[in-house]
Amino acid sequence: MSNQLTMERRRFERTPTVRPCKVRDRRMLLFSAGQTCDVSQGGLLLRVDRARPFAPGDQIDVVVAWSHDALVRGESMTRATVRRVTPMDCHHQAIAIEFETPALNAVAPAMAA
Repeated sequence: MSNQLTMERRRFERTPTVRPCKVRDRRMLLFSAGQTCDVSQGGLLLRVDRARPFAPGDQIDVVVAWSHDALVRGESMTRATVRRVTPMDCHHQAIAIEFETPALNAVAPAMAA
């Protein structure tokens, strides 16, 4: 029953997608490596390598390597807010993030797959 209630709150369909990403904490301007777990037009679920844990409410920027190009353009960075954090071990967290505005362009490659 709790899964049904969780699903009803979601505004956008999620697609399981694993791609490398970088997350930048806007306060400290530090990047953390990670990877996507699933994507939607409204946000991402990420696995992040991080010494200092993220917390709900943290403001971040995220960039995902949708292609296999060596460089990722800065304009592909998207602003988001951390909504949920699940510790995985002493160096990794799963974080659910919500884009400031629904970002169809930021996740279009994953949604098309």
